[in-house]
Amino acid sequence: MAFNFFKSLSSPNILPQTYEYCMKFLENSRCKTLPFHSIEHTKEVYNYTKTIAQYEEVFGSDLEPILIAALFHDTGMAETYADHEEQSVEYAREYLTKKDYPEEKIKIVTNCILATKLPQKPTTQAEKIICDADLYHLGIESYIFRNERLRAEWKTFFNQEYTDEEWYKINMDFLKKQKYHTWFGKTVLLNRKDLNYKMMKERHDKYKFEM
Repeated sequence: MAFNFFKSLSSPNILPQTYEYCMKFLENSRCKTLPFHSIEHTKEVYNYTKTIAQYEEVFGSDLEPILIAALFHDTGMAETYADHEEQSVEYAREYLTKKDYPEEKIKIVTNCILATKLPQKPTTQAEKIICDADLYHLGIESYIFRNERLRAEWKTFFNQEYTDEEWYKINMDFLKKQKYHTWFGKTVLLNRKDLNYKMMKERHDKYKFEM
């Protein structure tokens, strides 16, 4: 018999309803136009959360609030870019309270969202899963391409422009300091992240040499 994911949840309808709600919310906000923190980013973090949770052996009703947090984690950007996590928590709590979602699970959702704030300092398994999902892109082949989207986003919302040398250095420092927290992050993602760091360093060093 095939495993039915939704039947394993404590509230079988809450996840598909929340997914639909958050997609519409993002579609009708400025998040639709963000180069990096886009609707696609939220969908990816949602799916990355599922992937990492499998390796962490977190399923069903235990996974449910983490996935809900993934859906809400960037909704706060509809109102504010900096410190958007607090606004995301407000949106999540308001929505889930209206749905009569259990308070103990709302707490997991809000803690997971807040844990994604940089610098990440997750303490629970749930928080570690979503933190690694949110920075999953650091450990994939398209990292540098995605990084340029973030560069464009910072230019628009922070009015910050960087030379190539400055941008490479900022991201080299971030890649070096960032730590994954789950087994999947520390093995699969870390290996590729190290390669991305080397690629970024090569670009940085080449730029300096050419200058």
